[in-house]
Order: sequence, then structure tokens, then C-alpha cells
Amino acid sequence: MDEIKPPCPLCKSNNVAWIFWGYPADMDWYLKAIDDNEIVGGGCCISDNDPEWECNECGNQWGKRKDD
Repeated sequence: MDEIKPPCPLCKSNNVAWIFWGYPADMDWYLKAIDDNEIVGGGCCISDNDPEWECNECGNQWGKRKDD
């Protein structure tokens, strides 16, 4: 998550979160990051068309998940 968060292309808000896909190894970090609006949980079912970002203001999702 060292990447700079892009503004929402729909509402232009800078209040965006990275979408975390898969099962977290560190549940304490995961829950704190969700509470801090840094990430949102994307789920464990991963496809080829998963978004990377979600706007905390309007809920818009965009981008393409990178394989880490």
C-alpha cells in the first residue's frame, strides 16, 4: 500500500481506500486498517477483473487489482 491513492474518478473525493483481496495473515492490522478507512475488504473470491480502489464517499470502485 505504498502507492499514492488516486482521487475518485466519479466524485473527485480524495477519501479512497485500497481494496484488500484474499484472507489477511494479520487480522489485527486488517481490522485496524478497515477502522481507519485505509482499506475495504474485497473478499476471498478473486477474479481477473477485480477493482483496486473504492471511494469512501460514493462507493465507486475502479482500477484493476494487481497480483502481489
